[in-house]
Amino acid sequence: MSTPAAGRPEARYGSPRSPKAPSGLSGKIIAIVSVIVLIAFILVFARFIMNRDDRSVTVEMISHERIDDQTMRLWVDVTRDNVDDPSYCIVTSLNYGMAEVGRRELLIEPGGDQIQRFEVDIPSRDLPVSGGVYGCSTEIPSYLSIGA
Repeated sequence: MSTPAAGRPEARYGSPRSPKAPSGLSGKIIAIVSVIVLIAFILVFARFIMNRDDRSVTVEMISHERIDDQTMRLWVDVTRDNVDDPSYCIVTSLNYGMAEVGRRELLIEPGGDQIQRFEVDIPSRDLPVSGGVYGCSTEIPSYLSIGA
């Protein structure tokens, strides 16, 4: 058997290179941009975590009843952190295909208990079979008015 040559032929393969540390400006720019992007990502993620459960008004459907072929009645519980703020919730009626066939905004005036039960009749454009809740807010739209 033959033994491999101790060295590489320099004429054929070139001289061995010693590893150099990158000394160019591009490596530093990439590192700085990477750190800035990482910090921005951490800030956005922290803000998302802090705001995701910041709901001061929530609604939960308790029961539903079909009054007739065009009307659904829902009973909902609305929970408010601050009862002094007006708020509103959106409830919906659904057909067999679970498509929304009716919607009603429920305006909740300031005052009352922290948890209140409401009975809401929702006119529907198709046969309603179930109800649902869309959500709540304390920012009252301009077309809804308190005390009218």
